[in-house]
Amino acid sequence: MQVTISIQSKELSKEELLLLIQSIRDCEIKCFSNKEISIWLEVPELTTAECTEILASIKPPYKYGPSVRQIRFGGSAS
Repeated sequence: MQVTISIQSKELSKEELLLLIQSIRDCEIKCFSNKEISIWLEVPELTTAECTEILASIKPPYKYGPSVRQIRFGGSAS
């Protein structure tokens, strides 16, 4: 079954975001070690490098990634 879960906050610091993602990873390892789970992170206030740093710091590392992409809105595609 395909499942998508969104978690939103306007109050987390960069450090708190890292703790949240690490907590999710810890739970995943403990309860769902035989399942493949991915995390999508969207933080407009952080640079691509900062998002990569956060995702790369998660232990144990994910099998794939981190894969960080910059999403741009508006403007014309030239």
